[in-house]
Amino acid sequence: MKSTTENLLLWEQRINERTNSGMSVSEWCKNNEISKGKYHYWNHKISKKQNPDNEMIFAEITQILSNAEEALNNSDKSDDFQIFFKSIQVTVPSNFNQTSLAGLMKVLQEL
Repeated sequence: MKSTTENLLLWEQRINERTNSGMSVSEWCKNNEISKGKYHYWNHKISKKQNPDNEMIFAEITQILSNAEEALNNSDKSDDFQIFFKSIQVTVPSNFNQTSLAGLMKVLQEL
């Protein structure tokens, strides 16, 4: 049976591998025959270890949304939609760029 320290090291490696692979959590877990529940458990445990004071972490997303203000000004506000994730709120204009939104979702998934 592995110690908690060994498990933490193993899962840090697995999580880094998944992140670097560019695969979604579901896809990576399926390919590696690991349950998503187990993956999320260890991801949460490692996140708490790396950020023990529950300090807020910011992700750089300004490049992804470089034309966001212009898009918001030119869009019909009733067609905009919002994404709520943890304590993050993102307003997405109706004329959003799908590639930018996909990039933003990847960043949010890593938080």
